[in-house]
Amino acid sequence: MNTAPKPAQVLAALLLCGLGARAGAAPSYPVVAAQSSLSFVGTQQGERFTGVFRTFDARIDYAADDLPGSRFDVTIPLKSLDTKSTERDQALVTADWFDVAHFPAATFRTVGMRTTPGGVVADADLSIKGRTKRIVFPFTWKAASTGATLDARVTLDRLDFGLGGGEWADESTIGRKIDVIVHLTLAAPAPVAPAGKVNGKLPPKH
Repeated sequence: MNTAPKPAQVLAALLLCGLGARAGAAPSYPVVAAQSSLSFVGTQQGERFTGVFRTFDARIDYAADDLPGSRFDVTIPLKSLDTKSTERDQALVTADWFDVAHFPAATFRTVGMRTTPGGVVADADLSIKGRTKRIVFPFTWKAASTGATLDARVTLDRLDFGLGGGEWADESTIGRKIDVIVHLTLAAPAPVAPAGKVNGKLPPKH
């Protein structure tokens, strides 16, 4: 019995290997925390207020010519929120809102990136309080000699994530729409060692 692979099978295997080699090939940009921010704007009884998350962990892998290998993954400890109001901050971590005791972090995970007439956007799963919603995340990427900057602004409906339901669902008290503003200053990615090198050095000859 002839068990040799057929030419078509060999070609398919080579293509899959090539795709696998490209996956995750986009360079990884470290976040400069002191120059980056994750903030949000809401309304309370008709008055605008701004809040920030003091801490967040972000993995940013991006190359404009390798969108399939690019990804934005962010984890946000919700207890780090700060709206400049102790009373409001204490309310936001309770079960009516973020329920930090049961859901201490929100996560943002890209599932793909694509080019649109308005620029590149990411499709991402945003998970808050045990609820996940697929969102479109348009962003601006600016390369710099020291790295890059990433800026984005998206509008969310807090009720999609069960934030402030029941008596708090009334918009006259707290607006449903929340604007999230992202500004990341990114350091240059670490250089990638040429193929065949280990830790920047060629393997010893035998």
